Amino acid sequence: MEDYEKIRESLMQFIEQGDDKGLKEYFSTLELPLKAYLIGHLSENEKLLVFSLLSLDGKAELITELDDYSLEVIIRALDSDALSRIADTLDIDEAVDLLSEVSVQRRDEVVNKVRNAGQVRSLLEYGPETAAGKMTLKYLSLKGDEDIEKAQKRLRRVKEEEEYKYIYVLDQGGRLKGYVTPWKILISDPNTKLNQIALPIRSVTPDTDQEDVANVAIDYDLLQVPVADNFGHLLGVITIDDLFDVVEEEATEDIQHLGGLRVIETAFFPPRRSFNSRIPWLYVKLFSALIAAMVVGYFGDVIHAFIGAAIFMPVVAAMGGGAGTQTLSIIVRSIALGEVRYEDVKRLLWKEVSVGFMTGISVGVVSSLIAYLWKGNPLFGLVVGLAIIINHISAGLFGVLIPMVLEKIGVDPAHASSIFLTTITDVVGFIALLGLTKIIMT
Repeated sequence: MEDYEKIRESLMQFIEQGDDKGLKEYFSTLELPLKAYLIGHLSENEKLLVFSLLSLDGKAELITELDDYSLEVIIRALDSDALSRIADTLDIDEAVDLLSEVSVQRRDEVVNKVRNAGQVRSLLEYGPETAAGKMTLKYLSLKGDEDIEKAQKRLRRVKEEEEYKYIYVLDQGGRLKGYVTPWKILISDPNTKLNQIALPIRSVTPDTDQEDVANVAIDYDLLQVPVADNFGHLLGVITIDDLFDVVEEEATEDIQHLGGLRVIETAFFPPRRSFNSRIPWLYVKLFSALIAAMVVGYFGDVIHAFIGAAIFMPVVAAMGGGAGTQTLSIIVRSIALGEVRYEDVKRLLWKEVSVGFMTGISVGVVSSLIAYLWKGNPLFGLVVGLAIIINHISAGLFGVLIPMVLEKIGVDPAHASSIFLTTITDVVGFIALLGLTKIIMT
Protein backbone atom coordinates (compact mmCIF):
# COMPACT_ATOMS: atom_id res chain seq x y z
CA MET A 1 0.00 0.00 0.00
CA GLU A 2 2.94 2.34 0.57
CA ASP A 3 3.91 2.02 -3.09
CA TYR A 4 0.31 2.71 -4.06
CA GLU A 5 0.34 5.90 -2.01
CA LYS A 6 3.57 7.09 -3.59
CA ILE A 7 2.23 6.38 -7.07
CA ARG A 8 -1.03 8.15 -6.25
CA GLU A 9 0.89 11.18 -4.97
CA SER A 10 2.89 11.29 -8.21
CA LEU A 11 -0.34 11.04 -10.21
CA MET A 12 -1.92 13.87 -8.23
CA GLN A 13 1.13 16.09 -8.83
CA PHE A 14 0.64 15.79 -12.59
CA ILE A 15 -3.07 16.58 -12.19
CA GLU A 16 -2.51 19.58 -9.92
CA GLN A 17 0.19 20.97 -12.21
CA GLY A 18 -2.06 20.56 -15.25
CA ASP A 19 0.62 18.48 -16.98
CA ASP A 20 -1.60 16.34 -19.20
CA LYS A 21 1.30 15.04 -21.28
CA GLY A 22 3.25 13.94 -18.23
CA LEU A 23 0.10 12.46 -16.70
CA LYS A 24 -0.61 10.44 -19.82
CA GLU A 25 2.95 9.13 -20.08
CA TYR A 26 3.17 8.27 -16.39
CA PHE A 27 -0.23 6.55 -16.30
CA SER A 28 0.63 4.47 -19.38
CA THR A 29 3.61 2.92 -17.53
CA LEU A 30 1.41 1.44 -14.82
CA GLU A 31 -0.05 -2.06 -14.77
CA LEU A 32 -3.76 -2.46 -15.46
CA PRO A 33 -4.88 -3.45 -11.92
CA LEU A 34 -3.02 -0.44 -10.53
CA LYS A 35 -4.64 1.86 -13.10
CA ALA A 36 -8.08 0.66 -12.06
CA TYR A 37 -7.20 1.06 -8.37
CA LEU A 38 -6.01 4.64 -8.89
CA ILE A 39 -9.05 5.62 -10.95
CA GLY A 40 -11.24 4.36 -8.12
CA HIS A 41 -9.52 6.75 -5.68
CA LEU A 42 -9.94 9.89 -7.77
CA SER A 43 -12.74 12.44 -7.74
CA GLU A 44 -15.27 12.42 -10.57
CA ASN A 45 -13.52 15.19 -12.51
CA GLU A 46 -10.13 13.52 -12.03
CA LYS A 47 -11.49 10.16 -13.22
CA LEU A 48 -12.77 11.79 -16.42
CA LEU A 49 -9.53 13.70 -16.99
CA VAL A 50 -7.31 10.63 -16.75
CA PHE A 51 -9.67 8.50 -18.85
CA SER A 52 -9.92 11.16 -21.57
CA LEU A 53 -6.14 11.08 -22.09
CA LEU A 54 -6.06 7.38 -22.96
CA SER A 55 -6.02 5.90 -26.44
CA LEU A 56 -9.06 3.96 -27.66
CA ASP A 57 -7.36 0.65 -26.86
CA GLY A 58 -6.30 1.99 -23.47
CA LYS A 59 -9.86 3.04 -22.68
CA ALA A 60 -11.24 -0.35 -23.75
CA GLU A 61 -8.65 -2.19 -21.67
CA LEU A 62 -9.30 -0.11 -18.56
CA ILE A 63 -13.07 0.18 -18.70
CA THR A 64 -13.57 -3.55 -18.10
CA GLU A 65 -11.59 -3.35 -14.85
CA LEU A 66 -13.22 -0.32 -13.23
CA ASP A 67 -15.28 -0.44 -10.06
CA ASP A 68 -19.02 0.09 -10.49
CA TYR A 69 -19.06 3.74 -9.44
CA SER A 70 -16.11 4.79 -11.63
CA LEU A 71 -17.70 2.96 -14.56
CA GLU A 72 -20.98 4.75 -13.99
CA VAL A 73 -19.26 8.17 -13.91
CA ILE A 74 -17.37 7.52 -17.13
CA ILE A 75 -20.33 6.05 -19.01
CA ARG A 76 -22.46 9.02 -18.03
CA ALA A 77 -19.83 11.41 -19.41
CA LEU A 78 -19.17 9.63 -22.74
CA ASP A 79 -21.34 10.31 -25.77
CA SER A 80 -22.91 7.52 -27.83
CA ASP A 81 -20.20 7.55 -30.49
CA ALA A 82 -17.42 7.18 -27.94
CA LEU A 83 -19.21 4.36 -26.15
CA SER A 84 -19.89 2.48 -29.38
CA ARG A 85 -16.23 2.78 -30.46
CA ILE A 86 -15.09 1.36 -27.12
CA ALA A 87 -17.65 -1.45 -27.34
CA ASP A 88 -16.43 -2.38 -30.83
CA THR A 89 -12.91 -2.81 -29.42
CA LEU A 90 -14.08 -5.32 -26.79
CA ASP A 91 -15.00 -8.97 -27.07
CA ILE A 92 -18.75 -9.33 -27.45
CA ASP A 93 -19.28 -10.56 -23.87
CA GLU A 94 -17.36 -7.54 -22.53
CA ALA A 95 -19.28 -5.23 -24.87
CA VAL A 96 -22.57 -6.62 -23.57
CA ASP A 97 -21.40 -6.11 -19.98
CA LEU A 98 -20.47 -2.52 -20.77
CA LEU A 99 -23.68 -1.64 -22.62
CA SER A 100 -25.82 -3.23 -19.92
CA GLU A 101 -24.57 -0.45 -17.63
CA VAL A 102 -25.80 2.26 -20.00
CA SER A 103 -29.12 3.80 -19.02
CA VAL A 104 -32.16 2.38 -20.80
CA GLN A 105 -32.87 5.78 -22.37
CA ARG A 106 -29.47 5.81 -24.14
CA ARG A 107 -28.88 2.11 -24.73
CA ASP A 108 -30.70 1.72 -28.05
CA GLU A 109 -28.87 4.72 -29.51
CA VAL A 110 -25.49 3.27 -28.52
CA VAL A 111 -26.29 -0.30 -29.60
CA ASN A 112 -27.40 0.89 -33.05
CA LYS A 113 -23.90 2.25 -33.61
CA VAL A 114 -22.10 -0.93 -32.54
CA ARG A 115 -20.67 -3.14 -35.25
CA ASN A 116 -22.40 -6.37 -34.11
CA ALA A 117 -25.62 -4.62 -33.12
CA GLY A 118 -27.86 -7.64 -33.74
CA GLN A 119 -25.85 -10.02 -31.58
CA VAL A 120 -25.37 -7.46 -28.84
CA ARG A 121 -29.06 -6.61 -28.75
CA SER A 122 -30.08 -10.27 -28.53
CA LEU A 123 -27.66 -10.90 -25.66
CA LEU A 124 -28.78 -7.78 -23.80
CA GLU A 125 -32.32 -9.15 -23.72
CA TYR A 126 -31.18 -11.81 -21.24
CA GLY A 127 -29.83 -9.35 -18.70
CA PRO A 128 -26.30 -8.91 -17.35
CA GLU A 129 -26.64 -11.48 -14.56
CA THR A 130 -27.60 -14.42 -16.77
CA ALA A 131 -25.46 -16.98 -18.57
CA ALA A 132 -26.16 -15.35 -21.95
CA GLY A 133 -25.19 -11.97 -20.54
CA LYS A 134 -21.81 -13.37 -19.46
CA MET A 135 -20.98 -15.65 -22.37
CA THR A 136 -18.57 -15.03 -25.21
CA LEU A 137 -19.08 -16.25 -28.77
CA LYS A 138 -15.38 -17.00 -29.17
CA TYR A 139 -14.96 -20.74 -28.81
CA LEU A 140 -13.65 -23.66 -30.86
CA SER A 141 -15.93 -26.55 -31.77
CA LEU A 142 -15.48 -29.58 -34.01
CA LYS A 143 -17.71 -32.40 -35.23
CA GLY A 144 -17.42 -35.64 -33.32
CA ASP A 145 -16.90 -37.78 -36.41
CA GLU A 146 -13.78 -35.84 -37.41
CA ASP A 147 -10.44 -37.51 -36.75
CA ILE A 148 -7.68 -36.22 -34.49
CA GLU A 149 -5.39 -35.35 -37.39
CA LYS A 150 -7.91 -32.83 -38.73
CA ALA A 151 -8.37 -31.41 -35.23
CA GLN A 152 -4.60 -31.01 -34.87
CA LYS A 153 -4.46 -29.06 -38.13
CA ARG A 154 -7.28 -26.81 -36.90
CA LEU A 155 -5.40 -26.13 -33.65
CA ARG A 156 -2.28 -25.09 -35.55
CA ARG A 157 -4.30 -22.34 -37.23
CA VAL A 158 -5.33 -20.83 -33.91
CA LYS A 159 -3.95 -17.31 -33.45
CA GLU A 160 -1.48 -16.65 -30.66
CA GLU A 161 -3.86 -14.36 -28.76
CA GLU A 162 -6.61 -16.98 -28.83
CA GLU A 163 -6.53 -19.43 -25.95
CA TYR A 164 -9.00 -22.28 -25.81
CA LYS A 165 -9.29 -24.27 -22.60
CA TYR A 166 -11.65 -26.76 -24.22
CA ILE A 167 -12.56 -27.80 -27.75
CA TYR A 168 -16.25 -28.64 -27.86
CA VAL A 169 -17.43 -31.73 -29.69
CA LEU A 170 -20.74 -31.46 -31.57
CA ASP A 171 -22.89 -33.94 -33.43
CA GLN A 172 -24.00 -33.43 -37.02
CA GLY A 173 -26.93 -31.30 -35.84
CA GLY A 174 -24.67 -28.92 -33.91
CA ARG A 175 -25.68 -30.28 -30.52
CA LEU A 176 -23.12 -30.34 -27.72
CA LYS A 177 -21.85 -33.83 -26.96
CA GLY A 178 -18.73 -33.22 -24.90
CA TYR A 179 -15.30 -31.67 -24.90
CA VAL A 180 -11.61 -32.42 -25.27
CA THR A 181 -8.59 -30.41 -24.19
CA PRO A 182 -6.00 -29.17 -26.69
CA TRP A 183 -3.40 -31.31 -24.93
CA LYS A 184 -5.51 -34.46 -25.38
CA ILE A 185 -5.82 -33.74 -29.10
CA LEU A 186 -2.07 -33.23 -29.47
CA ILE A 187 -1.11 -36.54 -27.81
CA SER A 188 -3.83 -38.78 -29.30
CA ASP A 189 -3.54 -41.11 -32.29
CA PRO A 190 -4.21 -39.04 -35.46
CA ASN A 191 -6.61 -41.70 -36.77
CA THR A 192 -8.81 -41.62 -33.66
CA LYS A 193 -12.22 -39.95 -33.88
CA LEU A 194 -13.00 -37.06 -31.55
CA ASN A 195 -16.08 -38.94 -30.30
CA GLN A 196 -13.78 -41.62 -28.91
CA ILE A 197 -11.86 -39.29 -26.60
CA ALA A 198 -14.55 -36.68 -25.82
CA LEU A 199 -15.63 -36.29 -22.20
CA PRO A 200 -19.17 -35.31 -21.14
CA ILE A 201 -19.65 -31.75 -19.91
CA ARG A 202 -22.40 -29.94 -18.01
CA SER A 203 -23.97 -27.01 -19.86
CA VAL A 204 -26.37 -24.24 -18.79
CA THR A 205 -29.22 -22.50 -20.61
CA PRO A 206 -29.01 -18.81 -21.65
CA ASP A 207 -31.32 -17.60 -18.89
CA THR A 208 -29.50 -19.43 -16.08
CA ASP A 209 -28.64 -17.07 -13.23
CA GLN A 210 -24.94 -16.21 -13.03
CA GLU A 211 -24.71 -17.54 -9.46
CA ASP A 212 -25.98 -20.93 -10.61
CA VAL A 213 -23.45 -20.87 -13.46
CA ALA A 214 -20.62 -20.30 -10.98
CA ASN A 215 -21.91 -23.17 -8.84
CA VAL A 216 -21.89 -25.48 -11.87
CA ALA A 217 -18.26 -24.53 -12.57
CA ILE A 218 -17.32 -25.20 -8.95
CA ASP A 219 -19.26 -28.46 -8.64
CA TYR A 220 -17.88 -29.92 -11.89
CA ASP A 221 -14.37 -28.35 -11.77
CA LEU A 222 -14.83 -26.57 -15.09
CA LEU A 223 -12.55 -23.90 -16.54
CA GLN A 224 -15.34 -22.89 -18.91
CA VAL A 225 -19.09 -23.40 -18.82
CA PRO A 226 -20.82 -23.94 -22.18
CA VAL A 227 -24.18 -22.29 -22.83
CA ALA A 228 -26.65 -24.29 -24.91
CA ASP A 229 -30.27 -23.78 -25.90
CA ASN A 230 -33.08 -26.12 -24.90
CA PHE A 231 -32.28 -28.36 -27.86
CA GLY A 232 -28.60 -28.69 -26.89
CA HIS A 233 -27.17 -26.39 -29.57
CA LEU A 234 -24.00 -24.64 -28.38
CA LEU A 235 -24.48 -20.86 -28.22
CA GLY A 236 -21.38 -19.65 -26.40
CA VAL A 237 -19.12 -20.21 -23.41
CA ILE A 238 -18.46 -18.47 -20.11
CA THR A 239 -14.73 -18.18 -19.49
CA ILE A 240 -12.80 -18.59 -16.25
CA ASP A 241 -12.14 -14.86 -15.82
CA ASP A 242 -15.85 -14.11 -16.04
CA LEU A 243 -16.56 -16.92 -13.57
CA PHE A 244 -14.14 -15.35 -11.10
CA ASP A 245 -15.91 -12.02 -11.54
CA VAL A 246 -19.26 -13.66 -10.86
CA VAL A 247 -18.03 -15.31 -7.66
CA GLU A 248 -16.59 -12.01 -6.42
CA GLU A 249 -19.72 -10.09 -7.35
CA GLU A 250 -22.09 -12.55 -5.70
CA ALA A 251 -19.99 -12.73 -2.53
CA THR A 252 -19.87 -8.94 -2.33
CA GLU A 253 -23.60 -8.71 -2.94
CA ASP A 254 -24.40 -11.22 -0.21
CA ILE A 255 -22.16 -9.49 2.33
CA GLN A 256 -23.57 -6.04 1.60
CA HIS A 257 -27.16 -7.30 1.57
CA LEU A 258 -26.59 -8.83 4.99
CA GLY A 259 -25.70 -5.30 6.07
CA GLY A 260 -28.97 -3.99 4.63
CA LEU A 261 -27.59 -2.24 1.53
CA ARG A 262 -29.91 -2.01 -1.48
CA VAL A 263 -27.16 -1.83 -4.11
CA ILE A 264 -23.52 -2.85 -4.36
CA GLU A 265 -21.77 0.11 -2.76
CA THR A 266 -18.07 0.84 -3.13
CA ALA A 267 -15.94 2.54 -0.49
CA PHE A 268 -15.76 5.74 -2.52
CA PHE A 269 -19.44 6.25 -3.29
CA PRO A 270 -20.36 9.93 -2.85
CA PRO A 271 -22.20 10.59 0.44
CA ARG A 272 -25.58 11.14 -1.23
CA ARG A 273 -25.40 7.82 -3.08
CA SER A 274 -24.38 5.99 0.09
CA PHE A 275 -27.26 7.64 1.95
CA ASN A 276 -29.80 6.52 -0.66
CA SER A 277 -28.39 3.00 -0.56
CA ARG A 278 -28.48 2.62 3.20
CA ILE A 279 -31.52 4.52 4.46
CA PRO A 280 -34.40 2.23 3.32
CA TRP A 281 -33.35 -0.77 5.39
CA LEU A 282 -32.40 1.46 8.30
CA TYR A 283 -36.04 2.54 8.41
CA VAL A 284 -37.05 -1.12 8.43
CA LYS A 285 -34.57 -1.67 11.26
CA LEU A 286 -36.06 1.31 13.13
CA PHE A 287 -39.55 -0.16 12.80
CA SER A 288 -38.36 -3.56 14.04
CA ALA A 289 -36.53 -1.91 16.95
CA LEU A 290 -39.77 -0.15 17.93
CA ILE A 291 -41.44 -3.56 18.15
CA ALA A 292 -38.78 -4.65 20.62
CA ALA A 293 -39.23 -1.37 22.50
CA MET A 294 -42.97 -2.03 22.79
CA VAL A 295 -42.21 -5.39 24.39
CA VAL A 296 -39.91 -3.70 26.90
CA GLY A 297 -42.58 -1.06 27.57
CA TYR A 298 -45.11 -3.77 28.35
CA PHE A 299 -42.84 -4.99 31.15
CA GLY A 300 -42.10 -1.50 32.47
CA ASP A 301 -43.32 -2.41 35.94
CA VAL A 302 -40.84 -5.31 36.09
CA ILE A 303 -37.92 -3.07 35.15
CA HIS A 304 -39.03 -0.41 37.61
CA ALA A 305 -39.29 -2.93 40.43
CA PHE A 306 -36.14 -4.92 39.63
CA ILE A 307 -33.33 -3.02 37.90
CA GLY A 308 -31.33 -6.22 37.43
CA ALA A 309 -33.67 -7.20 34.61
CA ALA A 310 -32.75 -4.04 32.68
CA ILE A 311 -29.04 -4.66 33.26
CA PHE A 312 -29.16 -8.13 31.68
CA MET A 313 -31.47 -7.26 28.78
CA PRO A 314 -28.55 -6.34 26.44
CA VAL A 315 -26.75 -9.57 27.43
CA VAL A 316 -29.69 -11.79 26.52
CA ALA A 317 -30.36 -9.89 23.27
CA ALA A 318 -26.69 -9.86 22.23
CA MET A 319 -26.19 -13.58 22.85
CA GLY A 320 -29.32 -14.44 20.88
CA GLY A 321 -28.31 -12.14 18.03
CA GLY A 322 -24.80 -13.61 17.95
CA ALA A 323 -26.06 -17.19 17.86
CA GLY A 324 -28.59 -16.29 15.18
CA THR A 325 -25.96 -14.60 13.03
CA GLN A 326 -23.82 -17.74 13.15
CA THR A 327 -26.72 -19.89 11.95
CA LEU A 328 -27.80 -17.32 9.38
CA SER A 329 -24.36 -16.97 7.81
CA ILE A 330 -24.11 -20.73 7.33
CA ILE A 331 -27.61 -21.13 5.88
CA VAL A 332 -27.37 -18.11 3.53
CA ARG A 333 -24.01 -19.32 2.24
CA SER A 334 -25.33 -22.85 1.74
CA ILE A 335 -28.35 -21.53 -0.16
CA ALA A 336 -26.08 -19.40 -2.37
CA LEU A 337 -23.89 -22.41 -3.17
CA GLY A 338 -26.87 -24.67 -3.81
CA GLU A 339 -25.92 -26.98 -0.94
CA VAL A 340 -29.38 -26.91 0.68
CA ARG A 341 -32.92 -27.02 -0.66
CA TYR A 342 -36.32 -26.30 0.86
CA GLU A 343 -36.73 -30.04 1.36
CA ASP A 344 -33.84 -29.94 3.86
CA VAL A 345 -35.70 -27.66 6.30
CA LYS A 346 -36.65 -30.37 8.84
CA ARG A 347 -33.14 -31.74 9.01
CA LEU A 348 -31.62 -28.27 9.31
CA LEU A 349 -34.13 -27.23 11.99
CA TRP A 350 -33.32 -30.27 14.12
CA LYS A 351 -29.60 -29.66 13.77
CA GLU A 352 -29.63 -25.91 14.50
CA VAL A 353 -32.16 -26.14 17.36
CA SER A 354 -29.96 -28.84 18.90
CA VAL A 355 -26.87 -26.67 18.52
CA GLY A 356 -28.82 -23.71 19.94
CA PHE A 357 -29.84 -25.79 22.95
CA MET A 358 -26.25 -26.88 23.61
CA THR A 359 -24.72 -23.42 23.16
CA GLY A 360 -27.57 -21.92 25.19
CA ILE A 361 -26.82 -24.21 28.12
CA SER A 362 -23.08 -23.55 27.88
CA VAL A 363 -23.48 -19.77 27.84
CA GLY A 364 -26.57 -19.76 30.06
CA VAL A 365 -24.86 -21.56 32.96
CA VAL A 366 -22.04 -19.03 33.01
CA SER A 367 -24.46 -16.10 32.67
CA SER A 368 -26.66 -17.52 35.40
CA LEU A 369 -23.73 -17.74 37.80
CA ILE A 370 -22.66 -14.16 37.01
CA ALA A 371 -26.21 -12.86 37.55
CA TYR A 372 -26.46 -14.69 40.88
CA LEU A 373 -23.10 -13.40 42.16
CA TRP A 374 -23.90 -9.87 40.94
CA LYS A 375 -27.43 -9.56 42.32
CA GLY A 376 -27.30 -12.16 45.08
CA ASN A 377 -30.58 -13.71 43.89
CA PRO A 378 -30.37 -17.38 42.84
CA LEU A 379 -33.82 -17.30 41.22
CA PHE A 380 -32.85 -14.34 39.04
CA GLY A 381 -29.66 -16.14 38.08
CA LEU A 382 -31.80 -19.07 36.94
CA VAL A 383 -34.05 -16.68 34.97
CA VAL A 384 -31.08 -15.19 33.09
CA GLY A 385 -29.79 -18.66 32.22
CA LEU A 386 -33.20 -19.87 31.02
CA ALA A 387 -33.73 -16.70 28.95
CA ILE A 388 -30.43 -17.23 27.16
CA ILE A 389 -31.21 -20.89 26.49
CA ILE A 390 -34.64 -19.98 25.07
CA ASN A 391 -33.14 -17.24 22.91
CA HIS A 392 -30.41 -19.52 21.56
CA ILE A 393 -33.01 -22.10 20.57
CA SER A 394 -35.13 -19.43 18.85
CA ALA A 395 -31.99 -18.14 17.10
CA GLY A 396 -31.32 -21.58 15.63
CA LEU A 397 -34.98 -22.03 14.71
CA PHE A 398 -35.45 -18.71 12.94
CA GLY A 399 -31.89 -18.64 11.60
CA VAL A 400 -33.01 -21.54 9.40
CA LEU A 401 -36.64 -20.62 8.75
CA ILE A 402 -36.19 -16.97 7.73
CA PRO A 403 -33.68 -17.45 4.85
CA MET A 404 -35.35 -20.65 3.65
CA VAL A 405 -38.81 -19.02 3.53
CA LEU A 406 -37.40 -15.93 1.79
CA GLU A 407 -35.70 -18.16 -0.78
CA LYS A 408 -38.96 -20.08 -1.32
CA ILE A 409 -40.94 -16.89 -2.06
CA GLY A 410 -38.26 -15.53 -4.39
CA VAL A 411 -36.62 -12.94 -2.10
CA ASP A 412 -32.82 -12.88 -1.78
CA PRO A 413 -32.16 -14.38 1.71
CA ALA A 414 -29.07 -12.20 2.11
CA HIS A 415 -31.09 -9.03 1.65
CA ALA A 416 -33.50 -9.09 4.58
CA SER A 417 -32.69 -12.07 6.81
CA SER A 418 -30.49 -10.28 9.33
CA ILE A 419 -33.01 -7.54 10.11
CA PHE A 420 -35.87 -9.99 10.66
CA LEU A 421 -33.71 -12.32 12.71
CA THR A 422 -32.32 -9.68 15.09
CA THR A 423 -35.85 -8.38 15.67
CA ILE A 424 -37.10 -11.86 16.57
CA THR A 425 -34.16 -12.66 18.87
CA ASP A 426 -34.53 -9.29 20.61
CA VAL A 427 -38.26 -9.79 21.14
CA VAL A 428 -37.95 -13.43 22.25
CA GLY A 429 -35.05 -12.59 24.56
CA PHE A 430 -36.88 -9.68 26.20
CA ILE A 431 -40.11 -11.67 26.65
CA ALA A 432 -38.21 -14.60 28.15
CA LEU A 433 -36.14 -12.48 30.55
CA LEU A 434 -38.81 -10.01 31.62
CA GLY A 435 -41.64 -12.53 31.59
CA LEU A 436 -39.75 -15.02 33.80
CA THR A 437 -38.61 -12.17 36.08
CA LYS A 438 -42.23 -11.12 36.50
CA ILE A 439 -43.17 -14.69 37.45
CA ILE A 440 -40.56 -14.90 40.23
CA MET A 441 -41.63 -11.49 41.53
CA THR A 442 -45.26 -12.55 42.03
